[in-house]
Amino acid sequence: FGSSISPRARAGRAGPASLPAMRPNLARPWINAYCVKDLSAPFWTHPNREQSSRVFRSPIAAHPVIVYDTIHRLPEMGLPQICMVGHSNVGKSSLINALVYGKEIARPSKDPGRTRHLFVFDLGREMSLVDLPGYGFANVGVEMRRNWEMLVKAYLRESKSLRRVVCIVDAKRGLTEQDTKLWERVQKTGRMLMVVMTKVDLCHAVDLHENVAEVIAALQPLDKAPPSDAQWRSGARKRGFTQAEGG
Repeated sequence: FGSSISPRARAGRAGPASLPAMRPNLARPWINAYCVKDLSAPFWTHPNREQSSRVFRSPIAAHPVIVYDTIHRLPEMGLPQICMVGHSNVGKSSLINALVYGKEIARPSKDPGRTRHLFVFDLGREMSLVDLPGYGFANVGVEMRRNWEMLVKAYLRESKSLRRVVCIVDAKRGLTEQDTKLWERVQKTGRMLMVVMTKVDLCHAVDLHENVAEVIAALQPLDKAPPSDAQWRSGARKRGFTQAEGG
């Protein structure tokens, strides 16, 4: 993919006519991180779409919040759990609410990065969405960071129902060291990893191509089993939203 770059807005970008001849072919909704040329989406069949719509429109039941000291109370009701985690202010709450068709079950904290709670939402009797606190906020103290790390480690280690960890990356901001450290932690626990990039509507297609390439390159050293894949989503234009549902 060429050299990895730090994604940033490019002031004064030239118009399309003067851009170098390249196809931003990584700016697409779903990518297999280990076979980027694979354009198929075998999971995206009509029956799967109908099933995902039914599941994500199901009645929602919220469990009491979990902190590190109460991790032993983590609900284990036999429902597969999908965990959402990412940098503070990455758009995690917006993604969760969009998946459940606009129901505002995830509310951003007034002080980003200051919550250390884990939230569990059951979608009918089908699956659970688990919302982990955001990380990386500059004003959070050492003790708060330690509490977050302990909670995440305990959840990844102890959950019997966790089936996939969705790590969310801001497409405009790009990868952080904390993102990649989290990926390594997920892999060490043997969990399936998915990377979803948000806020892609703020990126030019060429920038998005390069930013996705950066993510894919960072995924390569990880173990391919359990598999990892990448998706991108725009809250403004809903690009990649339905694929994220069916994945």
